[in-house]
Amino acid sequence: MERFIQTAGRALAKTRIGVNYYLEHKIGGSRGNLILFILCLYVFLMLVFYTLFGFKPWKESFAINLIMFIIVICAVVWVAIFYESENHMNLDRHSFSMEPLKKTRIKYQLLDLEKDSQNQLERLVNGKNVQQKINFTLENKSKDSANHRVLFTLFDELVLGGIKDLGGARKQEFFQLLMDSFLMNGEPVKPTTLTSSFSAWKADQEKLNSREQRHLVKKILGKE
Repeated sequence: MERFIQTAGRALAKTRIGVNYYLEHKIGGSRGNLILFILCLYVFLMLVFYTLFGFKPWKESFAINLIMFIIVICAVVWVAIFYESENHMNLDRHSFSMEPLKKTRIKYQLLDLEKDSQNQLERLVNGKNVQQKINFTLENKSKDSANHRVLFTLFDELVLGGIKDLGGARKQEFFQLLMDSFLMNGEPVKPTTLTSSFSAWKADQEKLNSREQRHLVKKILGKE
């Protein structure tokens, strides 16, 4: 059963990707264009029906026309509702795909997070935006500020494909996610500090301290 569900899930995902691609790049991605497309499809199907079965007097085909019209109206309303719900769902989600993790294996206490911050970090791990900023208090070695490098390593393990190779607009999106989601020991995340800390973090990945940080993060996430 599990194999069947996985196979069916992959097939459905491929179908949805294909449909989304068609709707976004061929139809234009707007509700208006999609509704117009459905109406055109309705007209086309009606023409095919009458071609196959011949044109009948209006009274004889009234029931069929009414049923088809109701189906199209329902389809149009469903599309409008679906797109509206997608808009609301997208507001609640960030744009980074996360590694699937078992909630029970994550050791939030090793990050020294309060319960509210743990709940918000769980939202991030599940692909959602935070409802209030996470106060990240884990100190660096000098104990003069919260540890940006552990935070980078945490997301390098969480984000599918990691963050080391992020660049350009995508890197700025990641920085914005951190600024929108975290406080560093009660203070707002500064973009200049992010830029310099991220560069230093990337350059030091092979050093012992960085390897120890990664070991800690994997332990926190239940990967070790």
